[in-house]
Amino acid sequence: MKHLTLLGLVSAFLCLAAVALAAPVPSFIYDGQPADLDIYSRSSEGDQNTDEYFSVIDRFTTPDGRLQVEMYRKHYKRFPVVEYSVTLKNLSDDQPTAIIENFKSYDGTVELPAFGQSVELNIIRGSVCAPEDFAREFSTLAKGESRAFRTPSGRSSNDCMPFLETSFDAYNGLIVAVGWTGAWAADIENTGDALHITAGMDKTRFYLKPGETIRQPSITLFTREGIGRRAFKTVVHRFMLDCKVPRRADGTLHQPILPITAGGGNKTPEMMLDIINYALENKIPFDTFWIDAGWYGPARQLDPLPNCSTDWYQYVGDWTFNTTTNPAGNFRKISDAVHRANMRFLVWFEPERVAEAPIRQEHPEYIHDNLLDYGQDAALEWIQNAVYSVIEDSKIDIYRQDFNMEPGPVWAKMDESDPDRVGIAEARHVAGLYKFLDDMRARFPDIMQENCASGGRRIDIEMISRAFSYCRSDYPIGPKPGDTAFVMSQNATLNTTPYLPFQGSETDCVSIHDDYAMASCFAAGTVFTPTDFDGAIVARPFTDQETVWFQKAFGLAKRIKDLSTEDFYPLVDETTADDDCWAAWQFFGADAGCAIAFRRPAAAENDKIFELTGIDPEAQYDVELFDGTFDAINKSASGKELAAWKVSIPKRSFQLIFYKKK
Repeated sequence: MKHLTLLGLVSAFLCLAAVALAAPVPSFIYDGQPADLDIYSRSSEGDQNTDEYFSVIDRFTTPDGRLQVEMYRKHYKRFPVVEYSVTLKNLSDDQPTAIIENFKSYDGTVELPAFGQSVELNIIRGSVCAPEDFAREFSTLAKGESRAFRTPSGRSSNDCMPFLETSFDAYNGLIVAVGWTGAWAADIENTGDALHITAGMDKTRFYLKPGETIRQPSITLFTREGIGRRAFKTVVHRFMLDCKVPRRADGTLHQPILPITAGGGNKTPEMMLDIINYALENKIPFDTFWIDAGWYGPARQLDPLPNCSTDWYQYVGDWTFNTTTNPAGNFRKISDAVHRANMRFLVWFEPERVAEAPIRQEHPEYIHDNLLDYGQDAALEWIQNAVYSVIEDSKIDIYRQDFNMEPGPVWAKMDESDPDRVGIAEARHVAGLYKFLDDMRARFPDIMQENCASGGRRIDIEMISRAFSYCRSDYPIGPKPGDTAFVMSQNATLNTTPYLPFQGSETDCVSIHDDYAMASCFAAGTVFTPTDFDGAIVARPFTDQETVWFQKAFGLAKRIKDLSTEDFYPLVDETTADDDCWAAWQFFGADAGCAIAFRRPAAAENDKIFELTGIDPEAQYDVELFDGTFDAINKSASGKELAAWKVSIPKRSFQLIFYKKK
């Protein structure tokens, strides 16, 4: 832990017990009766006790001796965080369990400080490829009111980010994170003296077969006691960095990426090498070469200009190479060049969806509509062999997984075949998805995984612990009206970075030389696809002026990327999709950092003062200022001046500063 100030503040207030949280348990109906865990056989045992956490396993067994509910509790010592993971098991070797209905992994209450008070709800909208992606939604919950959250699409952040924040007052509250890459549900009720919270799968009514075990959603609670909302987001961000985001085999962080990209099968190896060489010859600091969709399927000639070809979606499920564009049947020529350039190599897959592919004829039983059934061991083994062999043969460093369909309706249709097994298809598929990713890391210990689902529609704490998201929304892909794509990008960085530290944005919605637009896309990763700019490199050369602008823009993007492993602090509350406000945030370490502020086109205030954190008021700082352009102004500032950062800029402008303690 690098920065102890905020965590020390949290620890200092824990003794106030401002948030009285009752011990939660799973809830469900068993054999037609509400489960009464008090009369179930119960055992508890300590599991692990490390410097970081201690864990406990609680097991409950139904009176018939068949169903065992296991809850794994993980209590973090440096953070006000507890995780709950739940599995169900049929202990019988020859008898099914009774019917289990409306199973919720988490059923608990938190006492309210004052009887009858209203509670604030701060929710971040999910991603549906719209200007409102990741915008804040604020509401209140009065006594007697409740709010239900559902994701019937089956993609976990399609409708709502599964991080539900409640505030009891300015300094106390609770964040409930649902860990389930499927159709989750949560209900929050204000009973007057407490909040009653339940969370789990959306629909469950099933029995377990003899010996069967299934996984259920995990729940993570972040308890805010004696600390403001913005400061607490720094604590959440640090927890995610220290305890959740993926790491290499040696325990070090996978560093965020700054990628230059090309489509797949529509670019020949020679065209791809031209793109790589453009970055190298012009010393633009990209560290990753990214091949996106379109490289697979039958041999065929394709137009080289569209980024992902016009038929990229048609052959998903056929993970053999299009040998017309890649005669070698692998990417070794590209990966060797990428590795010689000291870059990482990323390749796109969409393994859960099957369109026109030989596997449809060979094993139709593996596929439901277009969904490959990861709940079947044989189907999972087949896709693991298909994908892992490409990773190995082509020396892939970063595996990118996409998912361009809604599985919820498919699982619902599968449930119709047995109304006493509703939810099993989904539970088995989600568990298979986690196994697919976890087994990949076991086989390739240093591989980095990247998570896409038509943009950011599968962002939940389980996926965040496995994969990064460098295309958090598809909305910035292609021109969009006005500044809607840039407002959306600002919202994504400001509103979701506490939960999703390493994330990125596409930039092909940006017009060259529009500094405000490009700066809006800066995040831990900023994605550059040259051919999206009028077919550049493949169909035309970039001009010298364009190249100079890209050098400046991505030079700044790299500096922000390098600071994204430090602490994050939101300088304003979460923003909406409106263009009449300011957005601002800060990345900071012990002696250096950066901050950026945007005045949106309709924001009325001409200037604002932002209170930076982590600044020594007695010190002097070197400051590099970018005032609406990518041209630097160097100056010095006292810590007192820097801590109260005053920004005066015109509408539709930004100010970016990098600072370092002298």
